[in-house]
Amino acid sequence: MKRKLAGFGLAFAVAELALAYLPPLAVMLTAAFAILAAAVRAARCRRWPAYLPVWLGLACGLAWFLVYQAAVVAPRLKLAGQTVQAVAVVQTDAEPAFEEGMLRGTLQLVSLDGKPANLRVYCMNFPGVAPGERFSATFALDEQPKNAYRMAQYARGNYLRAEYLEGYAPGTPSDAPAFWLYRLRQALSRRLRLYLPRDLGGIEAAMLLGDCTQLAQSVENRFRMAGVSHLLSISGLHFSMLCGLFLLGPGAQRRRYCRPFLAAQAAVLLFYMALTGFPVSVVRAGVIYLVALLGYALVQPSDLLTSLGIAALAVGFQNGYAPCDLGCQLSFCGVIGVQLGAALGRWQRSKLLPEDARRDARGQSRPLTLPQRVLDLLLMLAEGVETALLASCATLPSLLAHGLTASGVSVLANLLVVWMLSPALVLGLLVLAFSALPWLYPCMRMASLLLSVWLRWMDSLIGWCAELPVASVYLPRRYTLLVIAILAALAYLFWVRRRMVFYLPAGVFCLAVAVGLGAAGQRNVVRAVLVGTAGNACTVVTQNGQALVFFRGGASNLQAVEEYFAENGEPDWVATVDLRQDPTVLAFPSETCYALDALPPGSATLTLPGGWTLDCVRTGGGNLAVLDVAGYHIAFGAGRVALAEPVEVDLFCAGGTVPADIQPRVIVSNAAGVTAEKLAAAAPADAKLYTGETPAVVIRPGRSVIFEEVEPLAVQ
Repeated sequence: MKRKLAGFGLAFAVAELALAYLPPLAVMLTAAFAILAAAVRAARCRRWPAYLPVWLGLACGLAWFLVYQAAVVAPRLKLAGQTVQAVAVVQTDAEPAFEEGMLRGTLQLVSLDGKPANLRVYCMNFPGVAPGERFSATFALDEQPKNAYRMAQYARGNYLRAEYLEGYAPGTPSDAPAFWLYRLRQALSRRLRLYLPRDLGGIEAAMLLGDCTQLAQSVENRFRMAGVSHLLSISGLHFSMLCGLFLLGPGAQRRRYCRPFLAAQAAVLLFYMALTGFPVSVVRAGVIYLVALLGYALVQPSDLLTSLGIAALAVGFQNGYAPCDLGCQLSFCGVIGVQLGAALGRWQRSKLLPEDARRDARGQSRPLTLPQRVLDLLLMLAEGVETALLASCATLPSLLAHGLTASGVSVLANLLVVWMLSPALVLGLLVLAFSALPWLYPCMRMASLLLSVWLRWMDSLIGWCAELPVASVYLPRRYTLLVIAILAALAYLFWVRRRMVFYLPAGVFCLAVAVGLGAAGQRNVVRAVLVGTAGNACTVVTQNGQALVFFRGGASNLQAVEEYFAENGEPDWVATVDLRQDPTVLAFPSETCYALDALPPGSATLTLPGGWTLDCVRTGGGNLAVLDVAGYHIAFGAGRVALAEPVEVDLFCAGGTVPADIQPRVIVSNAAGVTAEKLAAAAPADAKLYTGETPAVVIRPGRSVIFEEVEPLAVQ
């Protein structure tokens, strides 16, 4: 192995990631088998294998994670279930909560029951004014809920959640440097957005300063649909631009190795990292460039993969759960994809346009001929497309593992707009520079005008890409991850056999077979997902690209349904069944809406688009709908349904209650806490009860019924 430190660092982070998600026993057995296999191989060959640094990295990562778990996480988890009187400091991620005048975010507890402490917790609702505020109150501590956000909270160091109870008493605000830098970032953000349109100002503040508080949800959705969400987060491109500013003007090559000049660059980079709040992507990029500057200072060549391994060690050492952060995974995977694209480009150039073709018999370089210039241009264009494609493919497993959707236009969008990021950042810096002195305000306005025009072009291109038919692609998570694993294993086998030139046709053939099998396997499969407010969720039923929504009410529920559609390939919303009583007017995007409250009292049968049959019952206290899926009956209700005779169904998608006249075999709900306990108490004794954040039921008509993202809840 040529890059030993790269293999060690990346293996260190992968080991932490495996222990965070997989059962410890499975990880330990796998590690023991791998180490035993390496030892047997070393004994037979009488030398250690080249991939020894990888095994050492895995072993060190496993050991460090266990030490971190025992020394840092376990003592904090012991506080779960306690009620404490604490002094809390509001952290910089605080934002307005759903209740007016309240905040939600991370709290730093500096005192517990009068004793000094250093504990980070996440609180969904607490009184407060702004980050940096210090107050005392009574909190109930508990473990983080087992949902999709648990590992993200662990990656931020929030191993407990806190519930504010009473006793709010404000204190002296904190004077820590982090809050001074936060206030500076907010002030710079306001100056930057002063003469920019609201939506464009939020984009520029996010790209340049990491301030995402002014980003509109529509902008985030548009960037995500186009596959360029990484433009809204600070990455290595920002550091490249900052370092590039130091090399402007004459004597750039001489200044590149000047140690005081390198120290100034390092100081600026560290300040920029602190100004943005040290997010994981910034730490990764910052460590890589600091290592590169150190290489220049020592007059040593820098290697991106080695620097990436050092960054992985820095990130994983300070928090064993840091590799679980989605931004961390996308950042590292994106860099690996870019490196693969660069390596592929070098290989193509060495085969099609080698250095020997550019030199004469005496070894001196000579001008390229016209065919060689055309070939050089084609190779350059191919390298750009391949790099974007490999970077998108490298980040795809992380997106799928976190339940996010893939963009079918990410390669096109990246090729169209990534080059526009650097000028946008430079113009943003000019706006901030001109805002420093009042007599430069005309220049500031001119720079803001140019920046707004540039950002409008950029946003228009992204919007055009996001509106393309293949912008949002729904990929079955488990099946797609299996296909990716098979393709990766094939790539490794071809690489070991030194037959990578044959991998492309073999990979294309396997991918075509996988797509065909996947399409055949998903045909006529019905998927029912509970989406929206906990205890009062809507249900989205999809089959063959068509969707049917059973709506229980609330504008937040409608927004949650629309977000679910955007994240799952935008199926055709053919009909809405409104279960509400006395419904308020809401504009549903579906072509047809069936309001059960408008039906005559009693029962009725409706034939829905897509061939579904729906039996409806309207009573004085509520509405009930039963969907027939090839003999499997799914019930949806709202209100207090009172029937003349009990109705037996296979599945009931419940809100917070189960009507006494409905006798389901299985109950699925997204209720939590006290609502889930009441639901369990009201459920029939012989029914199975499942709950979860977004529980799903996958029905293969006539074959199987599978419940996903659910946990069994004991019936009282």
